[in-house]
Amino acid sequence: RTSAGIQAGTRTILGSAPRKMLARNASVAPCRSRRAFSCVASTALPKQFKSVKPVGDRVFVKVDKAEAKSIGGVLLPGSTAKQNTAGSIVAVGDVTMVKEGDRVIYSKYAGTDLAVGEDAHVLLKEDDVIGVLGKDEKITHLKPLGDRILIKGAKAESKSSGGVLLSNENIEKPNFGTVVAVGEGRKEEDGKVTPVNVQVGQTVMYSKYSGTEFDEEGDESYIVVRESDILAALA
Repeated sequence: RTSAGIQAGTRTILGSAPRKMLARNASVAPCRSRRAFSCVASTALPKQFKSVKPVGDRVFVKVDKAEAKSIGGVLLPGSTAKQNTAGSIVAVGDVTMVKEGDRVIYSKYAGTDLAVGEDAHVLLKEDDVIGVLGKDEKITHLKPLGDRILIKGAKAESKSSGGVLLSNENIEKPNFGTVVAVGEGRKEEDGKVTPVNVQVGQTVMYSKYSGTEFDEEGDESYIVVRESDILAALA
C-alpha cells in the first residue's frame, strides 16, 4: 500500500497487472511487479527511435518511480518495493479529458509497458485513466475522469452484533460511503457527454467487488467507481 492504494476490484499500491512476457527487446531494468511472486519486463524501445506518438485515444505516460522504502522507513528489496500505477503524461493522441503534463492515476490492469532508456512508461487508452492528481496531493484532490465517482468509504464496524471485538481479517468493509468528487460524465458515441447522476455529499451504495480502492494514511479509505456501479442513494 502507499498513501494511496488502488484496486480495480483489487487493492492497489499504485501498481500494475500481469501482461505477456515478450521474448524480444525485453528490458530487465524498469520492471513493474504485477503479482506478489512475478515481475514482467517492459518492452524496450529500440535505440534508433527517439519518441513515441500515441495513436487514437491513447496517452503515453512516464511512470512514477517505485517507492524504495516502507512507511516505517525500511529499505525494500527490488521484488517487494511498491510499484506505481501513476505517472505524468508525456504525449497524447486524439484525447479530450487529459493533456500533456497531467499527472494521472490509471487502472491497474491496463496498458502496454514500454521502457525508454532507464525510464518505465506505459501506453494507455484514455478510458483507462482513473483521474488527475498532483504529485504531492492527497487522494481527496483527485479529479475523476468520465463517469467515475470518488467515494469516501464508511468505517467498518470493529465489533460484532454481540459485542465481540473482531480481528482485521474478520472485519467486513462496508460498500457505501460519501461522494467526494465526480467526473464530467460518460462520453457517448456521438461525442455528447451525459452528466453523472449523483452529487457530491450524497451517501451511496456501490457494488461490492467494483472500483479502485485507495488507502490514505490513518484509517481513511476511498474508492473510485463508475456510475454503473452505483446501486442506490441512501438517506
